[in-house]
Amino acid sequence: MRALAYLTLAIVILAAACQGNNNNQQDTKTDSIELDTGLITEVKVDTIQRIRDNYERIHAIKDWDKIDSAEVLGESTEGGIAYFYYKNNVMEKMDIEYYGEGGYTNDYYYFKDNQVSFVLEEIYRYNAHMYSPEFDYAKTKKAEEFRFYYFDGKFVKGLPEQADPKWQVELADRAAVLLQQKEKISKLKRY
Repeated sequence: MRALAYLTLAIVILAAACQGNNNNQQDTKTDSIELDTGLITEVKVDTIQRIRDNYERIHAIKDWDKIDSAEVLGESTEGGIAYFYYKNNVMEKMDIEYYGEGGYTNDYYYFKDNQVSFVLEEIYRYNAHMYSPEFDYAKTKKAEEFRFYYFDGKFVKGLPEQADPKWQVELADRAAVLLQQKEKISKLKRY
């Protein structure tokens, strides 16, 4: 009888401990990204919210102190242009437009503490090849949109999300390319 009482007490304590762990897990919400390394990078939801708040702050700026631009040559078939936005002598935003024969891409970079915080990439497709008689710019459609979140200069999340681990690797690879492009294009700034 005494053994049964100890066993019941042990089960109650174990159940209470498990319930406490479940409550703790619910309080620390995270998003997870599985990379090809098999490691899981946990990103606190409030980190993503801080990145979004920074985006909203920058997006709300209407009175830039300085806007500079530079031609982007050799990065796409039809060239492009980059715009650099400054507030209080700090580059807060960089927009890059790449033009091609079949469409164009806009990459919008948002910075925090001189590091990339967020990139919105929009890809547009023309209705026909730009040198084709059927070409009509008014029929251009957005084909895809991607969102890349960075924290402390490191890629932490990409959207749209998919369960396929290969997709996550592709997003991480694209996020790395975007950082390389930022470095290359930033050198074109005129001070």
